[in-house]
Amino acid sequence: ILMDTPILTPAACEGTTTLFETDYYGEKAYLSQSGQLYNEANAMALGRVYCFGPTFRAEKSKTRRHLMEFWMLEPEMAYCDQEENMQIQEQFLAYTVQRVLEKRAAELKTLERDTSKLEKIIAPFPRMSYDDAIEYLKSKGVDTYWGNDLGATDET
Repeated sequence: ILMDTPILTPAACEGTTTLFETDYYGEKAYLSQSGQLYNEANAMALGRVYCFGPTFRAEKSKTRRHLMEFWMLEPEMAYCDQEENMQIQEQFLAYTVQRVLEKRAAELKTLERDTSKLEKIIAPFPRMSYDDAIEYLKSKGVDTYWGNDLGATDET
């Protein structure tokens, strides 16, 4: 079920250091970082919900991976086990990517994006346990240990 969540909110969902603050009739309000808090409550009543809307992050970063404003699609699902959660995420991501490739080819061309990696995103995805991932990375010469967070390079 699509849920419309507020763009002005009284609370932070992520970190408070990345908030855009504004005055709302004498009260502090913030541009939304996420619809997550509202979606979590909605999911408890309705099961599976999602929101699609603007997201604002006051991050001081100049990389291709960081935007101050973007639109985010956020699903929340109550009473799903890990297997079902991963399956839904895989199908959702694969469907979204395929639709973008079909419907927005001209925009991707204008952006001069290589779509070859996107074309390979088809569910189901290969899966590996955390334990196996740590062992695999070690076998490839990566200096890591059990309990360490995996970064973007490690995950690809």
